[in-house]
Amino acid sequence: MTRITRALAAILLCAACSTAPEPPADPAPPVVERGNPFGLKWDGYQHPPEYDADIGAYAGGGTFHDIVWCAVEPARGAQNWALDDRVVTDLIAVDYQVMLRIRIGACWATGDPADPKPRAAASRPPADLAGYQRFVEDLVHRYAAMGVHQYAIENEIDAENFWSADPAAYGEVGRAGAAAVRRADPTAVVTDPGLSSSSYGIAVAHAYDLGTRPADALRIYADYYVRRGTRRFPPAADTAALRAAFETPAGRRAIAAHQAVHALDKDGVFDVYQLHYYDPWSLLPEILDYIEHDLADTVRVEAWEVGTFWPGEDYDEDTHGAETAKLVVTLLAAGVRRIVYLPLYYRPGTIAPRETWRGLYGADDRPRPAKTVFDQLRQRASGGGWLPLVRRGVSGGAVDLGDRTAFVVWSADGAVVPLAFGEPVGAAEVVALPSGEPRIWGSGPLQVGPDPLLVTLPTPFDRVKRWLESP
Repeated sequence: MTRITRALAAILLCAACSTAPEPPADPAPPVVERGNPFGLKWDGYQHPPEYDADIGAYAGGGTFHDIVWCAVEPARGAQNWALDDRVVTDLIAVDYQVMLRIRIGACWATGDPADPKPRAAASRPPADLAGYQRFVEDLVHRYAAMGVHQYAIENEIDAENFWSADPAAYGEVGRAGAAAVRRADPTAVVTDPGLSSSSYGIAVAHAYDLGTRPADALRIYADYYVRRGTRRFPPAADTAALRAAFETPAGRRAIAAHQAVHALDKDGVFDVYQLHYYDPWSLLPEILDYIEHDLADTVRVEAWEVGTFWPGEDYDEDTHGAETAKLVVTLLAAGVRRIVYLPLYYRPGTIAPRETWRGLYGADDRPRPAKTVFDQLRQRASGGGWLPLVRRGVSGGAVDLGDRTAFVVWSADGAVVPLAFGEPVGAAEVVALPSGEPRIWGSGPLQVGPDPLLVTLPTPFDRVKRWLESP
């Protein structure tokens, strides 16, 4: 039984350029982790100023930036840190916890021709591993002096647009990169590369099939790709077709990447498992269970990329909002303590010609219900420990806020469930999600339907726990 499964079975609510001035030689003290688990990802190079207020509202949360060796040092010995220094300085100035992903790219450092777009180039293993480690140490010394103490080694090695080599070649790079980070900053937190959200369906199906659960393998494979379709992996109507999907080039690559990352996480090479998730929220408990199966006890899960992949004309922003609430609360209740929503906004042609990863704002700059949800959770449910809500007929999670308690609840099967308490509750504020409409609930059962309710009680957690445990 994994850590997440055990939690869900608990009694109740778990709870400059090369000539720029050199940075100080000694690392700054580690940033004390604050209570805001909610973060945002936006274009750190430039963003429309109308989003400054939203960015500022999530101060204390996390965000990340990618630094590419071949972009910083396009020719051997000619380093230019100016652009990355500006981005990192700007992120620190708005009081975010900054995480840096260290990527190699492709150039002289990998024995390849220089890519015309070095920051977007897929990484390849370095030609000189010791030279790579020196670059990583230089990078970490530089940004630790600015207060950055969390670093990931590469990004989504299952995806050829980020890692063009065989995923099996990542192991040596991951170990070398992690060791170099720790030499440069013994206080650093080192994060694995993350795996693309789209890879989890086939990887979990493969794990189920190997574990003699072929029916579950077919079910999760079919359910996972309902919105994504068959662009990356083929359809599978039966076990034979599913096993054929495992053997396609895309299938073999995804499975090999998962095996490579999980082996390193099992060995304790990394401190953090970096989750990227944009797919059905209802399958998230299974995905988390799969992740935790081989994870070392010292490794925690952080969700550096969370959002919704929903291409096509059937996109519905209200459903997106409700699903965002369930996705985020499921993560928090399972013990995930960092959730970065991506993207904050969408601009045509910046990530994709058409919007598929749905932003909190659309191309029209209008806030969507998902933004209301994320804002409400940040405003009313930050700063405490979350645990799952386990009660027949409903799902959700609750957070201990000291003299207050907040919980988010929805019907498990879509039917309306009256949630009654065994002793008087008193006045409580109920916010309907995703609309954000508040009301006061004072007596009688709380009618819980398929859309989430965010309930805040001026009552300590232990009393609310008793109420929720009562018949």
